[in-house]
Amino acid sequence: MAAFLSVAAKTVDSDQPLLWVLTAGAAMLVGLTAGVAHAHKKSDDAAPEPIGTEQGPPNNLPMLSMYFTGRAVEKERIVNVLKGPARGRRDKNERPVPRLCVLYGATGAGKSQLAVSYAHDELSRHTLTWWLNASRPDTLRTELLEFAQYVGIPDQESKNVVLMNLWSRLREQRGWLLVYDGWPTYDDSMRSLLPSEGDGEVLITTQQHQGWAGLSSGPIELRAFPEKEGVEFLRRRFGITSEQLTDEDHRALTELGHQLGWLPLALDQAAAYIAQAEITVAEYLRDLPGGAAVEGTFRLSIARVSEASPAAVDLLRLCAFLASEDVRRTTLTQHRSVLPARLRTIMDDPVTFTREVLLLVDHSLLTRSGDWRKGSAAYGMHPRVQTLIHDGLSLSERLEWSQAAVRLVEACFPTTPDLLAARPLCERLMSHVEAVIDKLAWGDDADGGLGASQDPEALARLLHRVGTYQEHRCDWVRALDFFEQEAELREFGDDHELARATARYAVARQHYLLAALDAAERECRRALDLCEAHEEEAFLRLRAQCQRQLGGIMREYNRFPEALEAVQTAVKIYEGQVWREESLDWAVAEQEIGLIHRNAGQLAQAVVHYERAKERIPSRGNQEPPEYTLFRAMLQRDLGIVAQDRGQLEPAEEQLNTALEMFGAHRGPEDFETAQVAKFLADVLRRRGEQHREAARRTLQPLRRVDLLRRAGSELARADAILGPVVELHSKRSEAEEHKYAACLNKLGSLRLAQGRIPEARRTLEQAETIYRRAYGEHHYYRAKSLTRLGPVLRAEGRGAEAERVLGDAGGIFRTALGGDHPVLMAVYEHLADCVADRGDQHEADRLRAEADRIRQSL
Repeated sequence: MAAFLSVAAKTVDSDQPLLWVLTAGAAMLVGLTAGVAHAHKKSDDAAPEPIGTEQGPPNNLPMLSMYFTGRAVEKERIVNVLKGPARGRRDKNERPVPRLCVLYGATGAGKSQLAVSYAHDELSRHTLTWWLNASRPDTLRTELLEFAQYVGIPDQESKNVVLMNLWSRLREQRGWLLVYDGWPTYDDSMRSLLPSEGDGEVLITTQQHQGWAGLSSGPIELRAFPEKEGVEFLRRRFGITSEQLTDEDHRALTELGHQLGWLPLALDQAAAYIAQAEITVAEYLRDLPGGAAVEGTFRLSIARVSEASPAAVDLLRLCAFLASEDVRRTTLTQHRSVLPARLRTIMDDPVTFTREVLLLVDHSLLTRSGDWRKGSAAYGMHPRVQTLIHDGLSLSERLEWSQAAVRLVEACFPTTPDLLAARPLCERLMSHVEAVIDKLAWGDDADGGLGASQDPEALARLLHRVGTYQEHRCDWVRALDFFEQEAELREFGDDHELARATARYAVARQHYLLAALDAAERECRRALDLCEAHEEEAFLRLRAQCQRQLGGIMREYNRFPEALEAVQTAVKIYEGQVWREESLDWAVAEQEIGLIHRNAGQLAQAVVHYERAKERIPSRGNQEPPEYTLFRAMLQRDLGIVAQDRGQLEPAEEQLNTALEMFGAHRGPEDFETAQVAKFLADVLRRRGEQHREAARRTLQPLRRVDLLRRAGSELARADAILGPVVELHSKRSEAEEHKYAACLNKLGSLRLAQGRIPEARRTLEQAETIYRRAYGEHHYYRAKSLTRLGPVLRAEGRGAEAERVLGDAGGIFRTALGGDHPVLMAVYEHLADCVADRGDQHEADRLRAEADRIRQSL
């Protein structure tokens, strides 16, 4: 047979079998390296299957290229690393640390396919194998959340909680493998995206060979093919059997490999082009432009596709501005109305659209996975291809396709991202959100600047929805970033003042949640200024929200009169409007006034407004929405906290138990509000235990003493059982809300003191005090709360003088911030009385106890 690779394949009707093999196989070509989309992705609405329902160990591995070859040396090195002893394990009682291997190399070296090959070869050795796209932090987080759903981890409001529960599950399971494909760079901020414990394996592919110290015993480098392996790959890629390969063919393949540097991606692309163009290797090399091998091969393919179908090139241009993987066919076709006309036209006909996709797949410019008949078809594009297409566009073309990508993602992103049902779609679209923002083309006019000439507000609307989604997932740092971008865009555009005010209010809300009070106040007042001259309903609603937010900020500042004025202003707005009956806003405002009174030590007024809040709940008869029921539980909790402040522990326990049951039934044990109720209930039980133990110390009846000590132990054990999961939950969320974690540490420290675990109590309370000092400063009363609890611990350690000094500091902060009659001073005076009595000053001790009694009587 004539040597195929050195003689032009001039006619399609040639009777040479090799050409028929090549022609028939052209439609099945798949990419060799990164960019292969997940083969296990399901349709949009499909529920994940639990582990164990498939044949063999569960996995979602991408398809291994039919042309994969060689790499035996590198694969053996991976095996040696991942089958070795667990890292960091010093004795049999310690938990194992996952074995981790880093595989690095240049773009197009074939890292992803080597990882796929290893994972497939080792499937029988692993109980679970999961492939994760790690090209962006957002994408990786999305993949991990989908993985958590697959293994049965319940969804939670906080993404951090879900991830922590996933790591806990892996800690208890042995023999798993996680493949992190395309990790860009490693730093400590991304450590939370890796499992830290468990008898499993982690394989990471990356272009970075530095920064992995302490994680991997030594990264494994993957270089271009050795000549022998490269020739074998090309032989398979062209469909030539060993018997058919002539010396002339071998020389042609060798020349092609040397010209392209034996880089797998370049070889794959060149072979696809030669097959589609039906030319010889010599003709291909003659037309190959100078410069880098990969760029040259892709430019030839793009030019050829452009001649055959301009609409197919349009699809490439659109995908260049989206994420490199998981571009769903349904996403494109269902929202094609927002796309440019030529691309929209081919999407109107499914057959035509499929033909254009196949043209791109045949040239290895696009990959596809899933089944279009089941609605799960998805496309991917190698990042290098995206860069080449992007760099080849003019400014006007970049604007057109950047704006088209923005409009497409905005059309796909749910309009109600705060709803539970919208979470999976929101999370899956986050990689595309990040892509369209990162690749945004900026023009000289307002439309180009907003990234959507057809709809100037598309990007701003998208940023607002994404920020809302991140806020409801308790990722306030990322929510703040999106809302700030929206606010900045709206300042440059011609937006209505309502849109600008709404954006500023959203920014203020995130700053408040992150305890950045100065920034929160500044943004809140900017929003109020924008609302000031308007009396329309939408502006009144927003103005009321801003006043309530300002009230919360002033409350955290301890500026209680200003806080009351702000929230009362919101109440006056609600009182004069018919739409007040449509929601809980009026009732919540009354609750917020009650909270201000409670923080100010005005407990009777707090109860009045909590009861008033109950009256403001709109009547819905027997069809009361769940959120109304949960709001009633919140008020029950608030009344229980007031009872605790008054020292009425039995009523407090009863009310908090009722609230806890309601929250547990509706939101589950790992919900944040459920945990808040449990935290206060545990503190009530701890105080009851201390009361029983103090009564036991004073009684002269031996049997009664035994009974009281038994009851004290029982109360403390209950408190510990309730508080433990709460502290763990807040620890998982501490990255975003460390100041709330400190409140849990305060209660845990006091419980540890009551249990006699004094060193642990001191460390816990010192940690809480450090967090508060860092978040609010030296003189905030939150810090004084930690100092009040730390004083008795220091006294128990025999450090009476230091305890007295710490309690004195707490008292000074409280008096300055809250006045001399605030209920929090009771505990300070009682603990100080114990300290001064220890050093023999009984007169001062009596005075301090009398001061505490005075405040107690005033309640």
